[in-house]
Amino acid sequence: MAIKDRRAANWALTVYPWTAAQAVGKVTETIRAWGYDHPKDDVLEQSVRLLVDAATVDEGRRISVHVADQSGMLLVVVLSHTHIGPDDSVLTDLADLADLTDLAVVPGTASCGTDTSDEGRRVWAVLRTERPRPRTATA
Repeated sequence: MAIKDRRAANWALTVYPWTAAQAVGKVTETIRAWGYDHPKDDVLEQSVRLLVDAATVDEGRRISVHVADQSGMLLVVVLSHTHIGPDDSVLTDLADLADLTDLAVVPGTASCGTDTSDEGRRVWAVLRTERPRPRTATA
């Protein structure tokens, strides 16, 4: 996977029960070092955990987590590194759809998706980094 012309970081992780927490810590530490205050920690945790959980369903032994920023948005991608071929890019499992639905409703999610390549399945989310606007009551 190639990410060009923007700040990026990535980590190869072995899949264990604590891998999602490890990924959350690495992503949060990195984007805070880049100067982003938003999304808040709980939103980042929810997003990254959902991405890791979706990728580990493929039962690979390792995943890679990638984060990049551009134009006030963050891209978080988790790659499963399994032998799913590029021809398997159609959502064939209802769990895939449920994962995307869960990701889509996380506050600050601009978009999300999944696809496959010769490297495995990618699950991704684009997150907004601006401060949420306060809601005002209408009379």
